Amino acid sequence: MRKSVKVQYKPFFAILLFLVLLTPLFARGKKEEQKNELQFTEFVLCITTFDVSALPLGQQALGPILQREFVRDLMQIHHRLRSDGELLRYEEAAWTAAKRKAAAKLAAKRGERDTLLFRGYPNWKYKKELKRINKELKTLEEEYQKALEQEPIIEESPLFKLIAANTAASPSFPQPPAAGREESFLRSNNADAFLSGKFRLLYGRIYAEFRIFTRASSFIYEDSLIFSSEDLSRAANEIKQRFLAALINTDLIRLVLYSDPEDAWIEINGRFIKSGETLELPPGPVTIKINADEHYGITKEMELEGGKQEFAFTLMPFTQETLDVAFSGPNSALYLGALLLIKNPPAPVQEEVVETADEEVMEEQDEQEETEAIIAEQEGSAKQEAAMEATAINGETAIAEQEQEEEAEIAESTSAGFFSVYIPAGQYRYIRVDTENGLTGEAIVKGSDSTGGGPRFITLKLRKLPGKDDKPVENARKKFYGAYGRFWVALPLTLFISGVSQSYANSYNVSGNPDVYDKAVVSNYVSIGAWVATGVFIAESVIRLGIYIHTASRESIPYKDK
Repeated sequence: MRKSVKVQYKPFFAILLFLVLLTPLFARGKKEEQKNELQFTEFVLCITTFDVSALPLGQQALGPILQREFVRDLMQIHHRLRSDGELLRYEEAAWTAAKRKAAAKLAAKRGERDTLLFRGYPNWKYKKELKRINKELKTLEEEYQKALEQEPIIEESPLFKLIAANTAASPSFPQPPAAGREESFLRSNNADAFLSGKFRLLYGRIYAEFRIFTRASSFIYEDSLIFSSEDLSRAANEIKQRFLAALINTDLIRLVLYSDPEDAWIEINGRFIKSGETLELPPGPVTIKINADEHYGITKEMELEGGKQEFAFTLMPFTQETLDVAFSGPNSALYLGALLLIKNPPAPVQEEVVETADEEVMEEQDEQEETEAIIAEQEGSAKQEAAMEATAINGETAIAEQEQEEEAEIAESTSAGFFSVYIPAGQYRYIRVDTENGLTGEAIVKGSDSTGGGPRFITLKLRKLPGKDDKPVENARKKFYGAYGRFWVALPLTLFISGVSQSYANSYNVSGNPDVYDKAVVSNYVSIGAWVATGVFIAESVIRLGIYIHTASRESIPYKDK
């Protein structure tokens, strides 16, 4: 007798269960100690409205003009340097705030523990809540001790931000605070400092006073300037340089950029300058973008530091490839991207050419008849002259006919559609052709990196684009979803009918009842019909899917890289 072999699966399942239960242990590890994060990483300056009430009405526009100048130059500042005294004051403020916050949380939790006795909890719940609060108190005490011992780290070069500054045509700035309200003004505006200015007349000239007030009085900068209305531009530049140097706590950098070609567009942090123009900027990162027509652009990021810096950039011209575009259709327009390159003149109508040819033939016949009349009247030596004239006329007729054939060939070639365009090497360009009879041909072409081998040749296939109300892709998608939905409705019904038919068949096989036999036969036919319908829905879904994919692909723009 043959013995059977049984496989023992218990050891395998025991090992697998052990590994599954051991998985959470692999995720455990030593938590990283939280690093002391930098604080006060931003320095926010608020510009207030300059006081020009003491100036005559005609000169009160100086305030908004200078404010717009200040805003434009202050927006170029990225970072500023804090002095040692400012760092100490910010460190003291941060340390005090951290200790106060930790102490308040600890005191609130201790008060919660003291009131626990008066809540009327049962003994088991009281012990549970007391255990939870003591655990949280231990954590808060550690945080408080950490706040006492750990010195905060202040950002030495914070990010500079400007608020309450509107560069529109009608700028709006907050009013400066009254004396003694500077600290509350800064707290309410979440600012570190504010800039205020005041103007008045002094012996016919304009006397301007400016002040920067900072939180906790880490530094206060005040300056004044006397100038006339004619010297407004020079005075504005001078006062701006002083304030910028005071804010960033260092000297400005004179940046000069040269470009080849000279008419290139130079953009520095969103500000456009010309080649060779000097721009004064604070130290920090700058983004330089240089672009020119028919040249590869340059984008460079650098860190400005030091005194005057000069840079020269040379843009490389495009390596262009000649592309011949052919299509069919008269009076066509060729687009390269959104730019209209060429538009064909209307092709000459064939009927007009025929009529013109008939008129020329009739004129030639009239001339021949006149010549023959002259020849008939003359005799002798006149016959030779008439023959020479007839020969000349025949020659002119042949030349006219040749010119007509050449014009017909030109018209035919023009109506065929053939253009040459230039594609930058390695770049993609969208090419489109529109004809007067509503047909469109389009393609995306990539310029070849190799310039040898002559021009490339492509043919655009013209087709009629769907109208505004035509939605072929959407209609194809809806029809596919409809067929697919019918299949999934028919499938469970077919399975149910098939099950009923099988039940009748099994019942007849067991009982042999004739009544059950009739029902089994009918249900079997119904089951066969249901399966046929389901197969039809499957076939319809596959066909609709193919139509949907074909329609969606047909509406896409062809890509031609060869």
